[in-house]
This record gives sequence, C-alpha cells and structure tokens, in this order.
Amino acid sequence: MSFHRSIRSRRNRRKLPGSFELQLTSMMDVLVIIVVFLLKSYSTSTSSFAAAPGLQLPISGSLDSPTESLQVIVTPESMTFENERILDFVMTSGSIGGPETAVYKFKATDLDEGGRRIVPLYDALMKARDKAELLRAKSKTRDPEGKPLPFEGILAIQADKQIQYETIRKIMYTAATAGYKVFRFLAMKRDG
Repeated sequence: MSFHRSIRSRRNRRKLPGSFELQLTSMMDVLVIIVVFLLKSYSTSTSSFAAAPGLQLPISGSLDSPTESLQVIVTPESMTFENERILDFVMTSGSIGGPETAVYKFKATDLDEGGRRIVPLYDALMKARDKAELLRAKSKTRDPEGKPLPFEGILAIQADKQIQYETIRKIMYTAATAGYKVFRFLAMKRDG
C-alpha cells in the first residue's frame, strides 16, 4: 500500500503548475557567465597585418603574434609606409621578371648620408613620430614623474624573402636615425 502512495505522490509532484516562471536573477547570472566566457576566449588583435599582393614572405615557426606598430612594406616595385607609397624603385632589366629577380635600386635623389639613409622613408617616419609625440603630450596617461610617456619607436618591416641585406640595412639605418629602436620583421606562420 505504501508503495502505491509513493508512486502517486511522485506523479503528482512532476506536474508543473500552468503558470511556471523562470527566475530572472538566475537567467541573468547564466547570461553574464556566458558573455564573460566568450569575451575571455575570443582572441583579438588590434594590429592588422596583411601580406601585400605578390610578396613572398619568409616562413617562421614562432607562435608570437605581432604587436601594434607602424609598418613598412617593401615590394619589388616600391616602398610603402602606413599604406602610403613613399618611393618607387628603379626598374632594371633584372627586376622585370618578378620578386625572385628584383634588384631594389634606389634613385640617387632618394638617398643621402653617403647612400645609407632613405630620404622619403626618413621624412615619413619623422612625421609619424612627431604625430605620436603630440598625441602622447596631450594624453592624460603619464609616467610616475608626471611626464608624457616616451616614444616607443617600434617599426614592423614586411619584405619579400628575396630582398637583399643591403636594402634592409638602409631601412634599419634610416629608422634608427628617426628614433625607431625596435624592429619587427613580419613572416608567414608555418602551417602544422
């Protein structure tokens, strides 16, 4: 007899009343947890580095992602700084075949200081540095002494894997004379 009562009482307990309501506080807790989980698991980068068309970047096994910085792109035809074309290379018979035969010759007016500094790149870098320092001076973020934060001087260089060392050296020398101290060379991530 007691066995039949317990079955009946279970059946009666399972029936929910017609006006069942969810607790709003519990639902809000669940939604907040889901949002926090999604925000924590979503990886985003403020830097947008896309390979220039026709460029064959070197392959890297590094897992580090590039940080936000100004960018110089060197193609066989030209040099670009922050999506603005700043100089064109002299096309020679060897550079017409594509990146693997490119020569990266500068015009005589593009170089100074004995052929070591690239004038258009230097001008663009100084303009960007002046703008960054002006923004830092106006910013409310200060160092412990109350001075504006110093200029970081980070430059990302994206160049074809066939580029000559001499051209890279000129780019680095030019950037160093403009106050850029940290160079990041962009490469393609190795698959697998």
